[in-house]
Amino acid sequence: MNALRYASFALRGFVRRGAPLHLTLFVTGRCNARCRHCFHWREVAAGVAGPSAEEVERLAQSCARLGPLVWVSFGGGEPFLRKDLADLAHSFGRRGLRHLAIPTNGLVEERQHEAVARILAENPELFLSVAVSFDGPEAIHDSIRQVPGGHARSKASVKALREQRARLPREQAERLGVGILVTLTSENQHVLAQHLEELVAELAPDNATLNLARGTAMEPHLLKVDLERYAALVATKRRLQAERKLPYFDFPLAKLAAARDRVMYEHVERVARGDLSRHLPCTAGTLSAVILENGEVHPCEILGRSLGNLNDVGWDLGRVWESAEARSLREEIERTRCACTWECAQADNVLFGPRAWPRLARELVGGA
Repeated sequence: MNALRYASFALRGFVRRGAPLHLTLFVTGRCNARCRHCFHWREVAAGVAGPSAEEVERLAQSCARLGPLVWVSFGGGEPFLRKDLADLAHSFGRRGLRHLAIPTNGLVEERQHEAVARILAENPELFLSVAVSFDGPEAIHDSIRQVPGGHARSKASVKALREQRARLPREQAERLGVGILVTLTSENQHVLAQHLEELVAELAPDNATLNLARGTAMEPHLLKVDLERYAALVATKRRLQAERKLPYFDFPLAKLAAARDRVMYEHVERVARGDLSRHLPCTAGTLSAVILENGEVHPCEILGRSLGNLNDVGWDLGRVWESAEARSLREEIERTRCACTWECAQADNVLFGPRAWPRLARELVGGA
């Protein structure tokens, strides 16, 4: 993978008009867990079907016409419940996608193994990151996710991914990142930082993604977190990076991406505390989009506003992206100084926001 492939995207910090660079696609609402902090729990409870492979193919074609995507994330539900997940990945991968991220609960073991193998073999220019979710030590994790024995199975899933990588041809192994993902809630906040250390020591992941519980959870009390605990969790990850226990994913500009994440965590904490004095203009709906299982296109996972529905335009994202409704919502997001704690949007805001670049540069030079 060549760093020069990313050079053309730098201008999007100044020129916001154009194609989305980052897409979150909810491929299914089906899930084999019932996480009590999940913001998508209604769709999960209903088992909402995701788009067909043919619809995703048309979506990927339209994205290619708009311009190359940097990053696609498959959301859900549990993405690996889809038997055709590798086909969905190939729709984007054969059209120049740089990164595919798949968060998972790690409870679809055999299908996960098969899909990862196919995605890497069929998309030679694609970096794939798979992150397995944890919500604290065994008793807390299994209670939040309502899956007895789930914590042990999720740990085994991370180990299996690392073992799978070790058996792959070198060219493929270098394009597989194995991560973990933890979400801070009111039920795990007193132990999550310590458990993160334990997971890193036992599982040796490439990266750990930190999330604040958000949105409209099945049990809203789980969203009422102590932000001092969040700061401690972020500090723990930073120390683990400094100690080289979390090396980050191995792809071009990875050091920049790791610095971006550290600045993003700082900004998420400020927003969560209600400090909007250092506002970063939101790029959601401008550089990124979220596509729900029913074809609704939203700027992000939080706002709850639609740019349009792909079912009305034959799954041609361009027709939604360039519509008057989309332009109007972008203007509203800018005018109202919209801000939230969704990490994916805030990461884009840091990376493509000139106001954040001085802080990003300092972190890049002097950070872990």
